[in-house]
Amino acid sequence: MVKTKSKIEDIVDVVKKLRNPKDGCPWDISQNSKSLAKYTLEEAYEVVEAIEQNKTDELKDELGDLLLQVVYHSVISEEKKQFNINDVIASSVKKMKLRHPHIFLNNKNIKTISDVNDFWEYQKKIDRKKKGATSVIDGISETLPAVTRAVKVHKRAAKEGFDWPTTEATIKKVKEELKELEVEIKNRNKSKIEEELGDLFLSCINLSRKLKLDTETVIRKSNRKFDKRFRKMEKIMNKNNLEWNLKNLEKIWQKVK
Repeated sequence: MVKTKSKIEDIVDVVKKLRNPKDGCPWDISQNSKSLAKYTLEEAYEVVEAIEQNKTDELKDELGDLLLQVVYHSVISEEKKQFNINDVIASSVKKMKLRHPHIFLNNKNIKTISDVNDFWEYQKKIDRKKKGATSVIDGISETLPAVTRAVKVHKRAAKEGFDWPTTEATIKKVKEELKELEVEIKNRNKSKIEEELGDLFLSCINLSRKLKLDTETVIRKSNRKFDKRFRKMEKIMNKNNLEWNLKNLEKIWQKVK
């Protein structure tokens, strides 16, 4: 019986053909994991955008583009005799089974979503220690977007008890940081302004976490809202040949809100 190839093998074959040193594509041959990293990040963001905008066909295409990135990195590593796509899949399967003992190992102690999250954190902590971690915030990539990394750092710190007890206490901290920023703005101390503004941002990010809101999603939604209102304002300004000054802009802005 002839074994039929899986779809994952089809895409692996495509990438291998593109990277064939003799008759492949010059651009694809020249790539390495480092040069492809920015594209991997872009594709991940495009997947998120398709999800948030509920565009099913685009999501299918974007997931395909992201999968292509995974295959690319795997093929490049296979060329170096490090690992291949099957190793990547096997590693993911093993990890998911270990982190879901209530499903795969009949562990009756894990019953709720909270139990699952606690076990995941416990398992990840063990994994980090095996890799030589000396701090609870070890392993949080510094290449993550600043907001995403801040949320992860605060979550880890909170798990260790370093957290404001209530939302109200977190809001109070935001207000404190805003006052400190205002003082430094009055003092015109540029380095301190930057420092206090950073502290204010972190406090707001922490407030978002306390409110159980995804900070990246909150900011993206706010960006889209601003974009939509600005475009409306822009059309009205141009349609009525209004002078682009702050007075007119603010008036139309309030109108389109």
